[in-house]
Formats: sequence, C-alpha cells, structure tokens
Amino acid sequence: MYPWEAIVNMIKAEGVEFVFGIGDSHLQLYAEKVPGIKPIDVRYEGSAPFMAMACSRLSGKPCVCSASTGPGVANLVPGVLEARSACSPLVMICPAVSQSTEGKGEFQECDQLGMMKPITKWSARVPHTERIPWFVHRAFSIAMNGQPGPVFVAIPYDVGGDITHGLEMEVPLQEYVPAKKLRVAGDPQLINEAAALILEAERAVAVAGNGTVLSGASQEFREFVELTEIPFLTTPGGRGILSEDHPLALGLPGLYRTEMGKRVYSNATLVITIGTRNESFQTHRWKDFPEGAKLIQIDISPFEIGRNWTPDTAIIGDARIVLRQLIDVIEATGSKGRSLEEMPHVKELVQAKKDFEAAVEAECMVESTPIPAKRIVHELSKVFGQDTILVNENGSQDTWSYCFPYYKLQDRSECVPVAEQTCMGMGVVGAIAAKLTRPEKKVVCVAGDGAFQMYMKELPTAAQYHAGCTWVVLNNSAFGWPKHLQMESVGWNTTSFKVQPDFIKWAEACSCYGRRIEQPSEIRPALEEALKANRDGIPAVLDFPTGIDMSHFKRAA
Repeated sequence: MYPWEAIVNMIKAEGVEFVFGIGDSHLQLYAEKVPGIKPIDVRYEGSAPFMAMACSRLSGKPCVCSASTGPGVANLVPGVLEARSACSPLVMICPAVSQSTEGKGEFQECDQLGMMKPITKWSARVPHTERIPWFVHRAFSIAMNGQPGPVFVAIPYDVGGDITHGLEMEVPLQEYVPAKKLRVAGDPQLINEAAALILEAERAVAVAGNGTVLSGASQEFREFVELTEIPFLTTPGGRGILSEDHPLALGLPGLYRTEMGKRVYSNATLVITIGTRNESFQTHRWKDFPEGAKLIQIDISPFEIGRNWTPDTAIIGDARIVLRQLIDVIEATGSKGRSLEEMPHVKELVQAKKDFEAAVEAECMVESTPIPAKRIVHELSKVFGQDTILVNENGSQDTWSYCFPYYKLQDRSECVPVAEQTCMGMGVVGAIAAKLTRPEKKVVCVAGDGAFQMYMKELPTAAQYHAGCTWVVLNNSAFGWPKHLQMESVGWNTTSFKVQPDFIKWAEACSCYGRRIEQPSEIRPALEEALKANRDGIPAVLDFPTGIDMSHFKRAA
C-alpha cells in the first residue's frame, strides 16, 4: 500500500478516531480509505491542533492533526504552542519537501523542523520509507509518556510520496505494535513522609491540576480527599476531576478564586499540589501561598519540582499511582475515613457554601441592561446543568465561567480549558471537537466577541459534521482585557470595535441557529432553544450584548 495509507492504519491501531486538518493534507486524503478513522476537514489549518487538543482532553488519548507543507505547517504553530503549555499529547504527521531537492527553492520549502522544535516535545523527519513505522510508534510513545506534549513528524515526498505520485510500501501492519502508556510510582520513602505531613496537618488543602485529569485520577482523587477530609481547589486544567457540587470542592485558585476558596486556602497549614506547575494565573503571580504553610508537590516531571515554590516533600510520579500509594499508607495507619456527613468541619463547609451560593444568586439575578456577564454565565450553569462539557476561552468577561459558583461544573460534567498561553479561539473550535468526541454530552463554549471573531470561520465545519454545540458570545464590542488595562492605565483605549459583524446573520449563513438576547427575561428561553437545536445536530450561536465587569478579579486578589 502507499505509505500514507499505511500511516493511517498505524494511527488507527493507536486508537485514533479522528484526523483534523484540511483536504490537501496527505493524512486527510488517505484517512478516507480506512474504515474507523474519520477525517475532519477544517476551514483553516490553525484550527486543527486546537481541535485535537480538545479531542485528546476528552478521550484520554493522543490525537492527531496534519497540515500541508510550508504555510500549512506554519499555521499550526499557535495551537502547538498552546498544546505544549497544556501538556496535551498531540501527534502531528505532515508532508515535507523531498530531500533530493531540499535547498533548491522547492515549492513551499521551509524549515518545518526549525519551527516545531522549540514548541514540541520531539520533532523529527523520517529519512527512509522503511523507517516510517518506527517514527510513528516513537511519536505516540513520546507524546503520551512522562509529561505529555505535542510531537511533530515530517514525511518528505521522496519517503512517503505525494498525492499524484504514490510510493509502494510493504508494511506488515499486523506486526505494528501500538505504544503503551507507562505509569511511574512515587518513592515509597517520600510517600511515607508525605502521609505523615498530611496526618499531622491542622488545616490542609489540595490543589488538583491538569496532571490529575491527564492521569485519569478521578476515583483516586475522590478517595484521597474523602479519606483525609481535605477540601480542594482545581486549576482550570484540573477542573472536572470531581463535581463542584462535592462537599469539599472550593472552586479555582489564583485569578479565578472566589470567597470560599480564598478563605480556606489562605488559612491552610499544608498545601498539596498534584499535577500543577503553580503557574502565574493559578497563584496571582506566586503571591498566594499561605504564610508559614508546608508544601507537598506531586508531579510527573522532575523539571517541575521546586520550579516556583520549594516543597517540603516532593514526589515524582503519575498522579493516579501516587494518590493510590498515599491512600494505602494512610489507611494502613488506621485512619479510616468517616462518612462526610459525620465530619463537623465538612458540615460547616457545606453550610458556608450554601450561604455563599445564595449570595452569588442574589448578586447575579439583577434586572439590568446590558445584561451582566456573570448573570448570563450563572443562568447557563443552571440550564445546561449536569452532563455538560464546558469549553473555556479567556477574555475579560468569559472568565466569569471559570469562577465557582457563578458557573458550577456539576455531576458527570467535564471542562476543556485553554492553557497558560491562552491562545484566543482555542475554545471556539475546541467545542466542535468536544461534541464530535463526546456526542452524548451537552457542549457549550463561553467566549468573548474578540475570540469568537478569530475562529467563527469554523461554524460551517460544525454544521457540516452536525456538531450540535452552543457558543455563548459575551459581546462588548472590544478586546475586553486590553480595553480594561488601557482604560485603567491611561484613560483611553485602542481596542474597541467600531465595526462589528452581525453574529446572528453569520450563524444563519453557516446553517447554524442564532439569536441575539438583550433582556434578562430572554436568557433562559434562548438557552433552552439552543439546547433543542443542539439535540437535532444544529450548532447554536447566542449573542449577548454586555459590558465589562472586572469586579471579580478585584475581589480575588
């Protein structure tokens, strides 16, 4: 068979279901010939890595995207940068110009490896056809093991052939062995030290990061916090590890924290971070660590240990395995967990959360126009409810969706966040991939109008593949963060949009449902109509004119 057809069969063996890219990508073309692999043709190559990120987050497996040579590969760069920041296991397999003509000014010739090496875990070019299986296996192994991340493999035309001149390749595909996920346990001595600190702590708090989700550690994390009676926060990447209805859940730290989480975290005597780099947004630029508290840091990567705060005990290992080790050691001491209902401080926490949620309800449910973004987000949480995938953007107003309990991630719900690079538009296209990956779930992306405009070109893609997701567009006719910062610093701004497209006409032109909502009484009916359209496989765009409200971020500081 042709090499590209063989490659598609190899990635199928790796458990890949989708290939994201555009039609002139060789991988897309030959994916059409292989049952069980569905090529998703996007309108813009730059959407492909973002969609693969969302697919990987929800499937728990490396996902694949591709692009054509030269500018096609260059268009992948922002998404790959975001994937590296998110530790997202992406595999990119792209064509490259022939080695025999390299340097002569071949059509679309450029240094693709030079572009990709700084922002990937591994980038390589296959030198000979017979080595393709080795490189594909290596790509998947590197992408998923250790600290996950994106990898890039270039297949020159004289190795893989091009669309018009294929090369024959004898590949015994039944002998291709898929890469395996390898998990690393923590040092038993350090596990014992951490368990002792936990048992001695007067007021401990846990912070679950992206690594807990990538590890699939939901069950272990639940057992751990319930056994130790430790309240917890999650970074945006850790969100979804447990429902935020859980009695011990306190929302997010740092920029996104709210009153409950701020109070408990600030008074902690022990902080346990699991699978998080403790980056800038999650820590208010590293200012939030409780005075005098001790730190246990658990991470898969030695590089991350002590990167920002020096831990009293550090454990290198897979989050799921290390949590299981801690549970076993703590249970062996006779510290069996009681039911949550029996714990006095948990009862106090539950009551405090109820009081706080009532206060947030009163704060949000005001009858004013333009409608405050926090009210839109709060009603969205109630209407979409359980079994919902929230796909985040990171503008000024959509950040309310990060803030518990303005938006509450409920039972059987998941979150697809942007990473610390916060590339605008990742959530807009990520919502499409989320629906394709988990069609049984409701999917909603909360986006500002700035981010939405960057990638609303993919609405036809959503309609073409019947990806019934909803975009809630918080429309303040500006890039909200820059406008706020400019107004605060100099009193004028350069980011307000003097010409704004009609998002509803655009949605309708792309075979999507669209509605503009200007009165508070219209919020719930519009959300319910969007859900109805989604159930029929129709994507929906809800345009909410709103202002810029930064009050949360002042309270969170």
